[in-house]
This record gives sequence, structure tokens and C-alpha cells, in this order.
Amino acid sequence: MDKVSADCPYPGCFFCVMKEGNPSKRRASILKFFRELPSQDDDGQVLPISGLWNTAMAHPNDPEFIELGIFECMASLIWKGLKNRRWLSHDQNIYIPYYAAHIIGSYTMNMEEFAVQAVHAGVVPPLIELLRGRLTWVEQRVAVRALGHLATYPSTFPSVAGHGEILELSIQLAMSSLEIVYSHFYQYVDRRLNYHCDLLTRGMGGVEMESRKAEEWASQLQCWSLQLINCFAFKPEFLPTICKPEFLVKLPGMWGGLVNENSPAGIGLLRTICHHKVGRGPVASCPGIVEALCNIARSSDDWQYMAIDCLLWLLQDSNSCQKVNKCLKT
Repeated sequence: MDKVSADCPYPGCFFCVMKEGNPSKRRASILKFFRELPSQDDDGQVLPISGLWNTAMAHPNDPEFIELGIFECMASLIWKGLKNRRWLSHDQNIYIPYYAAHIIGSYTMNMEEFAVQAVHAGVVPPLIELLRGRLTWVEQRVAVRALGHLATYPSTFPSVAGHGEILELSIQLAMSSLEIVYSHFYQYVDRRLNYHCDLLTRGMGGVEMESRKAEEWASQLQCWSLQLINCFAFKPEFLPTICKPEFLVKLPGMWGGLVNENSPAGIGLLRTICHHKVGRGPVASCPGIVEALCNIARSSDDWQYMAIDCLLWLLQDSNSCQKVNKCLKT
């Protein structure tokens, strides 16, 4: 290792650590790196974080970094970005909270045991702060992605649901995500933050590419918010919060677009809501939703079967059936 790091100007460099041939030394060095990184103020910290971001996306099921404290490290880095704006604005540290939240989301995407470790590492509170919009919409996007993965698993859902504001924030984000991205990025080309442009295009492409990717990310922000809400919608106790008319009426118009063609989006959430008796009443009381469901059920839309399921459940329920028939007659 001494030979590898001899020409490296950074003591304890992560990339030098990763080249260590001795497995036990390598693990000890990685553990030390994760423990010490949040307290350091050296330049160039974004380099190992971006490397970890790539690794997390390429190997999300690899337990090595999970066991060595990557979740604790990422949570601490997000908190540092939120509390220390001087550090955040220095060098390229502005990228770090985004990468940290993305890394958490990637490692919790497939493996429930990783999600459990993430919750125990304290990732939920800093992710909530990003979800609130304490930084910008790009961090909101990766925060809702990560929280959505944590909410998917039975063992970690209570840790997410225990923070009541998550559901309310997700509902507001689903309704306003397109407007947020438009007003905070898309609308004024000359006011776009450089790091937003870099994250969107990876440094490849100009204004047109930035705008196209921003549209995709806005759609993802909405879809991932809906997926998080959907995790709550499986529990009847959360439906009164979800089934507000001002939110329900917008669901049929929320779809994933080409970039999210596999996301059931708004119609998928409506299907989950209609599966519960407590959800069918509010849906049936909104004529606009019933009409939209009928239109989708008659179409060749990919989610046609979901609209049919919704209508069948509404019509099979004696209470909601009367409301649906009344809507159809008007």
C-alpha cells in the first residue's frame, strides 16, 4: 500500500485504500475512512463520494460498505451540509448531500437487511430535512427516492411512518413537483445553478439537454413521491390524510411519462386507495375521478386494468356504488 500511495497527495485517500491488497488492512482502512470523513474539511471530498455513488449504483447488493459504516457516514455528511453552509459552499461540497442521499437510496433499493441497517444508522431524520426542501429540489428528489425504498419493507416502514410529516410532505411534493422544477430551474436559463446542470447532464450537453433532463427529473420527483405515498396507502389509518379532495382529483393526471413508463403513478395510487372501504367513499364522491377512471378503462392505456379494478371495487361496494351511479348520470 505504501508504494501505491507514495505519489498520492491525499493521506488516507479512499482510492488508495481501495487498492490495498490485504483484505483485513483494506477493511480497517475503509472503516477508518467512513468514520473520519464527516469531520474532515479537506478539499476534494466530492471525489470519493462520487466514486461511492458509482459503486452503489453498480453494486447495490454488495454488503461490504454497509458493514463498515457507509450509512452512518452518509447521514453525517447530509447533516453537515445542512448545518454548515460555509463548508457546503466550499470547493465542490455542494454536490455531497445529493450524492449521500442517492447512495442511501441505492443501497436500500433491493435488500431489506440493508434498509434495517440504514434506519439504525439514523438516515431517516436527515433525509426528512432534504425532503422539506432545506436545500433544493435535486436533493428532494433523491431524498424521496431513498425514503420510498425504506417505506417499502415491513421492518422499516414503521420508522418512516413514525415521522408524520413525511406523508404530508410527499403529498405536497407530488402536487407541486412540476411547478417547483419549472420555477426553480427550467424557467430561467441564466439563473440555473451550475451544480444542478452538472448533475443533470454529467457535464455532457448544453441548455437543451439540461431542460430535457430537468423534465425527466421533475416527472421522477412526482412518481417517487406517489410511490412513497402508496406505501402509506396500504394502511387504512393513513387514508384520511391521503384522501383529501384537492389531492385525489389530481391523481388521474399524474403519470410517469416515457422516462417512468413502468411507474403506475397516480392511477396506481388510486387502485391502492380503492382497495380499502375507507378509501372508496372519498373517491366515489369526486365526479372528476370517476369520469377519468371510466375514460382510462375504455382506453388502450397501459394502466387500463387498474382503472377497471378501481371501478369494480367502487361498484361492488353498496355505499360507493350509489355515488358512482349518481356521478355517471350527471
